[in-house]
Amino acid sequence: MSEELHPLEEITTIYFLRHGHTMATEMGLLYSNPDLPLTEKGEEQAQAAALHLESLLKGRSPDKILRGTALRVKQSAEPLVAKFNLETEEVEGFEEWQVGEWEGRTYLDIKKNSPDEYKAWCKDPIGNAPPGGESISSLAARIGQAIHKLTGNKDYAGKTLCMVTHSGIIRSSLVYALEMPIGNFWRFNIPTGSITRIDFSPSFATVQFTASRP
Repeated sequence: MSEELHPLEEITTIYFLRHGHTMATEMGLLYSNPDLPLTEKGEEQAQAAALHLESLLKGRSPDKILRGTALRVKQSAEPLVAKFNLETEEVEGFEEWQVGEWEGRTYLDIKKNSPDEYKAWCKDPIGNAPPGGESISSLAARIGQAIHKLTGNKDYAGKTLCMVTHSGIIRSSLVYALEMPIGNFWRFNIPTGSITRIDFSPSFATVQFTASRP
């Protein structure tokens, strides 16, 4: 990805939709658990996101709706299925950041009750992983490879895709698309129910907008 988008190159457009609100989001918890459902607020956000995507597409339909495996992602995709009359396609490799033994805890709790673990992690919060979990650098590498594979798939070339996913996946995709140092990972704010658009061609990527909500 070293040149500008070329008019003769097929462009794959991906609208990344972060899943709706959950109780873990409300409580500020670290969580990877795929079984956490949406709250009523999250369901409303998913409905609003489907309408917002329709507006962004100016009444057109995406060619495909992709989603990860988590329950909250499946639930967030349901309004899109109803709106665009499309089935979802489950894609592997786009699971959220794996937080290991920090599942269901807040940073404040970890700092207070597991100070040694917290200090060790803070020395390099990008390269160090939570106990039993995944580092941000490993997450970004995993998602970079998954995006490269996805955008290199001939079935998706020139298509408009909507991917319902997680904040960590969207941040990692932005870092990959912009070829940024991974240290910028946490600089992106990706609220629940928001949409981010990235255009990919074989030689380049362009971020059109991030975290758009109605």
